[in-house]
Amino acid sequence: MRNNRVVAFGEALWDVYETGPDTFRREPGGAPANLVVALARLGVRSSIVCGVSKDAFGDALVARLKKSGVDTRFVVRLPNRTGLAFVRRDARGQPSFLFYRHETADMMVRPAHVHVPEASFAALGTSTLLREPLASATWRFVDLAEKKGAAIALDLNVRAHLWSDVKTMRSKIAKLAARASLIKASRDDLRAIGGVPFLEKHARDATWILTAGAGVAHADGEHGEVAMKALRAKCVDATGAGDAFFAGVLSVLAKRGAVPGTAEWRDPAIFSEALRVGHMLGAKVVSKVGAQLK
Repeated sequence: MRNNRVVAFGEALWDVYETGPDTFRREPGGAPANLVVALARLGVRSSIVCGVSKDAFGDALVARLKKSGVDTRFVVRLPNRTGLAFVRRDARGQPSFLFYRHETADMMVRPAHVHVPEASFAALGTSTLLREPLASATWRFVDLAEKKGAAIALDLNVRAHLWSDVKTMRSKIAKLAARASLIKASRDDLRAIGGVPFLEKHARDATWILTAGAGVAHADGEHGEVAMKALRAKCVDATGAGDAFFAGVLSVLAKRGAVPGTAEWRDPAIFSEALRVGHMLGAKVVSKVGAQLK
């Protein structure tokens, strides 16, 4: 029987929310951490490969991950400080971020720190390609995951303003997209990289999960094309909505054994179910403050 584990690579940090004049509330965050927490709560074995500080904030992060059921054996503890992201929300619940992540533990993971268990899917985003040593650690993660038989699941999650130039950004993302079997992209992600033609050129053989916020999500791949409208939900905080959606999709694929090369991977009913569960989780996460599923 195939291993249904999902392993994620990237950051675990604290999101710090402004809740009133001079008052703040911290919540665990970081897209990969959000992903594995949601998967664990859905009963999928999940592991995270990341750097976390040895400080008190780091201790608290690891404790929260363990409490949520996430495998933390591959978390490396580093002397650097814990990353922070200050979050402000507008009247529609849309977040803006102010990051304090200069040489923090999540940014200083090196290739030698990376170890990967056997898994069905190895999930990551594109922001880890921004700078060294994390960029080299990213490729180490992909190489090891593929050797262990995992399919690469890439959330484009493009943050164009963090890159020095668009050409470099698109070139690096293209190399990573070419390794992926499953790619999730929002409308904003597609706009930043050059639209669907970018995927057609660099990830033609991958299955694409294309989201549109409160609109219709599409899954295009060997199974054909399926589409499903998002559920209506009052948006209190949109932070982590895409992570929750992707976790819902991966949970269905992992549980059903839908990986490249299987009949399940070509079954449109399974991808319809994946979109449905993804929308359910997205609606649940936006209904409260904080990026992680509770």
